[in-house]
Amino acid sequence: MATNHKTTVSKGNWVNMQDKLKERAFFDEWTESKEYDVLTQNGYDTIIRDFRRLIGNRLLKGRRAIDLGCGTGSFTRRLFQDSEAELFGLDISKNAINLARKNEKRINFIVGDTENLQFEESYFDLVVFSGILHHFPNEKKCLAEGYRVLKKGGCMISYDPNKINPFMWLYRDPSSPLFSKVGKTENEKLLYAKDVSRSMKNLGFTNVDTHCISGVTFKTVESQVGKLLLPVYNILERFMGILPFAKKYGSFLICYGEKKGAL
Repeated sequence: MATNHKTTVSKGNWVNMQDKLKERAFFDEWTESKEYDVLTQNGYDTIIRDFRRLIGNRLLKGRRAIDLGCGTGSFTRRLFQDSEAELFGLDISKNAINLARKNEKRINFIVGDTENLQFEESYFDLVVFSGILHHFPNEKKCLAEGYRVLKKGGCMISYDPNKINPFMWLYRDPSSPLFSKVGKTENEKLLYAKDVSRSMKNLGFTNVDTHCISGVTFKTVESQVGKLLLPVYNILERFMGILPFAKKYGSFLICYGEKKGAL
């Protein structure tokens, strides 16, 4: 059952904490007027196809799954489509959760903090970090919370922009000459596969798999220059998706790990 549990790890043990007030305000303002739904259907399908390959039977009847950082539920609805598991979605933005609840009744959408989850230990068979790890200056604490609420034999999976992808670097890295902060929260950073992998292994995750994919096309971006270049980006992104080096340089980093034990 859900509880008012707060993680026993003190803030002093974690550096560079997320500015939650700014994160909440950003997405509350965004979702006052529209749903957070930026990928094309092909983009969603590309990520979900890779997820389904990894998560096995964790969405079958009798299982329990949560999407952390679910926003308005655009990805959550697609990933959990046809699942008979007990389903949850969690986000820091109240406005986003209100929209998610309007659009999907069978998923339990709740407001919460990924770094301090309101669930007891070993509650879920599947924990999804839905494009959210890169919203934390230090992703270790939310990974630790994901590990805490996983059952033995359960798995965690995530997707986030890849630091060494040339397009993501050009558009979203402050060191890039074409960097744009439009539509970006102050908490965001790009992720290295090796850093997330190391954090997961240090926390106790087993069978850790970090790899990248391409072919994740976008419906829209906030930057006006980005909008002009988006059709070209989407063509190149789909082409990169069929190339072997996408596993290292692809636009999105996929991270997977299990909690040791049997379901």
